[in-house]
Amino acid sequence: MKTLYPYLLALTLLVLLVVGSHFAQARPAVAEPEAVDVRSTRVARYLAASLELSRKQQKAVSRSTRQYFQQLATLGETTERPGMVASATEARLLPSPAALKAADTYEQELARIFTPGQYNAYSWLIRQPGTGR
Repeated sequence: MKTLYPYLLALTLLVLLVVGSHFAQARPAVAEPEAVDVRSTRVARYLAASLELSRKQQKAVSRSTRQYFQQLATLGETTERPGMVASATEARLLPSPAALKAADTYEQELARIFTPGQYNAYSWLIRQPGTGR
Protein backbone atom coordinates (compact mmCIF):
# COMPACT_ATOMS: atom_id res chain seq x y z
CA MET A 1 0.00 0.00 0.00
CA LYS A 2 2.86 2.35 0.78
CA THR A 3 4.35 1.88 -2.69
CA LEU A 4 0.99 2.34 -4.42
CA TYR A 5 0.58 5.93 -3.18
CA PRO A 6 3.70 7.38 -4.98
CA TYR A 7 2.73 5.61 -8.18
CA LEU A 8 -0.80 7.01 -8.07
CA LEU A 9 0.57 10.47 -7.34
CA ALA A 10 3.01 10.24 -10.26
CA LEU A 11 0.25 8.97 -12.56
CA THR A 12 -2.05 11.80 -11.50
CA LEU A 13 0.64 14.41 -12.16
CA LEU A 14 1.37 12.86 -15.55
CA VAL A 15 -2.31 13.01 -16.53
CA LEU A 16 -2.48 16.65 -15.41
CA LEU A 17 0.59 17.49 -17.51
CA VAL A 18 -0.84 15.79 -20.60
CA VAL A 19 -4.23 17.50 -20.26
CA GLY A 20 -2.61 20.85 -19.48
CA SER A 21 -0.32 20.64 -22.50
CA HIS A 22 -3.31 19.86 -24.70
CA PHE A 23 -5.09 23.00 -23.55
CA ALA A 24 -1.93 25.08 -23.84
CA GLN A 25 -1.52 24.08 -27.48
CA ALA A 26 -5.16 24.61 -28.37
CA ARG A 27 -5.76 27.60 -30.62
CA PRO A 28 -8.19 30.25 -29.50
CA ALA A 29 -11.38 30.48 -31.47
CA VAL A 30 -11.12 32.90 -34.39
CA ALA A 31 -13.66 35.64 -34.13
CA GLU A 32 -16.01 36.19 -37.04
CA PRO A 33 -14.84 39.01 -39.30
CA GLU A 34 -16.77 42.23 -38.84
CA ALA A 35 -19.29 43.16 -41.48
CA VAL A 36 -18.16 45.84 -43.92
CA ASP A 37 -20.76 48.32 -42.68
CA VAL A 38 -19.86 47.81 -39.02
CA ARG A 39 -16.14 48.08 -39.66
CA SER A 40 -16.41 51.11 -41.92
CA THR A 41 -18.72 52.92 -39.50
CA ARG A 42 -16.34 52.25 -36.61
CA VAL A 43 -13.32 53.56 -38.53
CA ALA A 44 -15.21 56.59 -39.89
CA ARG A 45 -16.41 57.53 -36.39
CA TYR A 46 -12.90 57.15 -35.02
CA LEU A 47 -11.50 59.43 -37.73
CA ALA A 48 -14.29 61.96 -37.22
CA ALA A 49 -13.63 62.16 -33.49
CA SER A 50 -9.84 62.10 -33.75
CA LEU A 51 -9.54 64.67 -36.53
CA GLU A 52 -12.52 66.86 -35.58
CA LEU A 53 -14.17 66.56 -39.00
CA SER A 54 -17.06 68.71 -40.14
CA ARG A 55 -20.39 67.07 -41.04
CA LYS A 56 -19.60 67.30 -44.74
CA GLN A 57 -16.19 65.70 -44.17
CA GLN A 58 -17.73 62.99 -42.00
CA LYS A 59 -20.14 61.97 -44.77
CA ALA A 60 -17.36 61.90 -47.36
CA VAL A 61 -15.04 59.90 -45.10
CA SER A 62 -17.83 57.46 -44.27
CA ARG A 63 -18.59 56.93 -47.96
CA SER A 64 -14.93 56.49 -48.90
CA THR A 65 -14.23 54.15 -46.00
CA ARG A 66 -17.24 51.97 -46.81
CA GLN A 67 -16.18 51.78 -50.44
CA TYR A 68 -12.60 50.88 -49.45
CA PHE A 69 -13.69 48.08 -47.11
CA GLN A 70 -16.10 46.74 -49.74
CA GLN A 71 -13.22 46.57 -52.21
CA LEU A 72 -11.10 44.67 -49.69
CA ALA A 73 -13.99 42.30 -48.93
CA THR A 74 -14.40 41.47 -52.62
CA LEU A 75 -10.67 40.71 -52.76
CA GLY A 76 -11.15 38.14 -49.99
CA GLU A 77 -9.45 40.04 -47.19
CA THR A 78 -9.32 38.26 -43.86
CA THR A 79 -8.65 39.69 -40.44
CA GLU A 80 -5.52 37.56 -40.10
CA ARG A 81 -3.92 38.59 -43.40
CA PRO A 82 -5.53 41.68 -44.90
CA GLY A 83 -4.90 41.96 -48.62
CA MET A 84 -2.14 39.37 -48.70
CA VAL A 85 -1.31 36.82 -51.38
CA ALA A 86 1.16 33.96 -51.33
CA SER A 87 4.48 34.38 -53.07
CA ALA A 88 6.76 31.66 -54.42
CA THR A 89 7.19 30.15 -50.97
CA GLU A 90 4.35 29.30 -48.63
CA ALA A 91 5.93 30.92 -45.61
CA ARG A 92 6.20 34.33 -47.27
CA LEU A 93 3.22 36.57 -48.00
CA LEU A 94 3.24 39.70 -50.11
CA PRO A 95 0.67 42.50 -50.39
CA SER A 96 -1.88 41.95 -53.12
CA PRO A 97 -1.50 44.47 -55.98
CA ALA A 98 -5.26 45.00 -56.01
CA ALA A 99 -5.29 45.65 -52.23
CA LEU A 100 -2.38 48.09 -52.60
CA LYS A 101 -4.24 49.93 -55.36
CA ALA A 102 -7.41 50.10 -53.24
CA ALA A 103 -5.40 51.47 -50.30
CA ASP A 104 -3.71 54.04 -52.53
CA THR A 105 -7.06 55.18 -53.94
CA TYR A 106 -8.45 55.45 -50.39
CA GLU A 107 -5.47 57.55 -49.30
CA GLN A 108 -5.94 59.87 -52.29
CA GLU A 109 -9.64 60.32 -51.52
CA LEU A 110 -8.89 61.14 -47.91
CA ALA A 111 -6.22 63.64 -48.99
CA ARG A 112 -8.90 65.46 -51.01
CA ILE A 113 -11.36 65.43 -48.08
CA PHE A 114 -9.04 66.46 -45.24
CA THR A 115 -7.38 69.79 -44.69
CA PRO A 116 -3.56 69.64 -44.77
CA GLY A 117 -3.41 69.61 -40.96
CA GLN A 118 -6.01 66.86 -40.71
CA TYR A 119 -4.22 64.76 -43.31
CA ASN A 120 -0.95 65.20 -41.44
CA ALA A 121 -2.65 64.03 -38.22
CA TYR A 122 -4.26 61.12 -40.10
CA SER A 123 -0.86 60.08 -41.49
CA TRP A 124 0.56 60.16 -37.99
CA LEU A 125 -2.35 58.12 -36.57
CA ILE A 126 -2.09 55.27 -39.06
CA ARG A 127 1.64 54.94 -38.60
CA GLN A 128 1.40 54.33 -34.84
CA PRO A 129 2.20 50.81 -33.65
CA GLY A 130 -0.84 48.70 -32.97
CA THR A 131 -3.16 50.77 -35.10
CA GLY A 132 -4.52 50.07 -38.50
CA ARG A 133 -7.56 50.47 -40.56
